[in-house]
Amino acid sequence: MVDRESKNKTRDDIQRKTEEFLSRGGEIKQHNRGETGEPADKPRAKSVFVSSQPRQTRTYINDVVSALDNRKKKKAKPVAKKVSKTPKVAKKVIYDDFGEAVREVWTSDKK
Repeated sequence: MVDRESKNKTRDDIQRKTEEFLSRGGEIKQHNRGETGEPADKPRAKSVFVSSQPRQTRTYINDVVSALDNRKKKKAKPVAKKVSKTPKVAKKVIYDDFGEAVREVWTSDKK
């Protein structure tokens, strides 16, 4: 089992580190909502998902998928079980409410 820190311990640790940072002369700057750290005079950087390389053509695999589907459909039919005409006879133990054997009974299952 992984021993995880509690939220209160994590909060106390962050508070302690913040106070330590401020006691060393650190400064916390307040920013308004919607402000960004990017310079306003320069164009914004491209997103990580945008690439300068041309788009690659896609490889279609419709034939492969249809072959897999056909293999799934061609499953072997289950072999029919032989039904015995003679009844199965078995000994069954009857237990009481406390789990102790009371008697044995012979049963026959007709199938």
